Amino acid sequence: MFLNRANRENWMLLGASMLFVLASALFVYKQTYIFLALPILLIVGVWAIFSPSKVFYALVFLAPLSVTLRWIIPDLSFDFWFPTEPMLVFLLVLLIAKSLSERYFRIELFNQPVFWAILFFLGWILVTIAASEMVIVSLKYFLVRFWFIGVFFYMAYMLFRKNLSNIDRFLWAYIAGMLVVILWASYKQVSLGFLNQKAAHGASTPFFIDHTSYGAAIAFSIPILVAFTFHAKSKLKKFLIGALTIFFVFALVFSYSRAAWLSLAIGLGVWLLIALRIKFRTVAIGSILLGAFLYFFIGDIISHMEKNTTESSGNLMEHVQSIYNIRTDASNKERVNRWNAALDMFVERPFFGWGPGTYMFLYAPFQRSQNTTIISTNLGTGGNAHSEYLGLMSDAGVLAVLGYVLIIVFALSTGLKGLSKIPDKRYRRINIACVIGLITYVFHGFLNNFLDADKIAAPFWGFIAIIVAINLHFTMGINNGTRERENSI
Repeated sequence: MFLNRANRENWMLLGASMLFVLASALFVYKQTYIFLALPILLIVGVWAIFSPSKVFYALVFLAPLSVTLRWIIPDLSFDFWFPTEPMLVFLLVLLIAKSLSERYFRIELFNQPVFWAILFFLGWILVTIAASEMVIVSLKYFLVRFWFIGVFFYMAYMLFRKNLSNIDRFLWAYIAGMLVVILWASYKQVSLGFLNQKAAHGASTPFFIDHTSYGAAIAFSIPILVAFTFHAKSKLKKFLIGALTIFFVFALVFSYSRAAWLSLAIGLGVWLLIALRIKFRTVAIGSILLGAFLYFFIGDIISHMEKNTTESSGNLMEHVQSIYNIRTDASNKERVNRWNAALDMFVERPFFGWGPGTYMFLYAPFQRSQNTTIISTNLGTGGNAHSEYLGLMSDAGVLAVLGYVLIIVFALSTGLKGLSKIPDKRYRRINIACVIGLITYVFHGFLNNFLDADKIAAPFWGFIAIIVAINLHFTMGINNGTRERENSI
């Protein structure tokens, strides 16, 4: 006798549950615990299909909290950020599928120079894979950039254009994730002492690999918190957000990330120029004069820097002075070593480069003996180029770094030009805060490169999406005389 439909479904559910229990027992016996994450992944998958926007905000919250898979399973032959990168891939596939099925695209982006710069950047990276010394590494590099941009820029832009209040959700989700990391790092530092500089280097692990990326993420967050403090309507909210801002500044100081300190100082300087309404022409002339001064006196400047023997330490003043110590400070000297290696790689292959993402595997032979330090390795296993710009030059040639620079230039120019066109004071402040946040990383990128990590990619591409969405909202409006179809996300 055949079972009715309800009974069949019950037996199927019971059978599937028994199979999962048996499989779990087998994997636990073999000490392979990753299989136990399957129910979570299934729940996230169903959640993503029916409510992708909530998964997106969960992703943004988890970006600062993600850990490398090898931290969970040490013996793996591969690695990625968990759980965020699987979520990114899932959201990107869903976004592409929905866009194709509904034949929908935000066509107004074609009028945005920053969007064309992004397409040029991704397109050139894709082209250089063919000339790569390590094709698999370069392909992975491209895919990581593709899903970061697809989700943190394009999907974010779609949500922001649909409703500007989604910008607040994005920003608070990231700040909330960062707050958890800061509390964790501060708890670890309390027991070891906040003046223990060496302890600070690993305080943010396992969430951040080192203190420099941790500092960069905090520097992204502080301008946003300042904007929220100014806009808070009640005295209680103003006090609470102001206190949170001070806590983030405290965390930045005791991250001992000199690059982050410097980048935020430069961001503050740009904010002063905006507040004082200094004309762009004046800034451009001043920048040209400064560049000419550096060019003609570079020898004297380097000579002065070489006389500085103050090394990084728990003493904050000494730590600041060590920023320009290129004589004895191992960290600074190693940066110079990596930069010179990147430049030599670029000179040998200036157009196509050695392959996206390959610098860390290929830079060893390009090290010069006079530049190596006590932390250098002959095998070149020390990591990346410590510069977004030089890393791109060595990896994918001059056009790659040109594309990256154009993205930055067009994003910042869009944000700065829009200041006089945004009537809403709240979103004008958020727009300025995102511009300042981006500027912190523009300068941080001269000293480090972290855009291959979700925790830095999320605010970088997200801030660009916010700038574009706010400016289009107030220049085009939601309806600009042409029919715009609302997206279902």
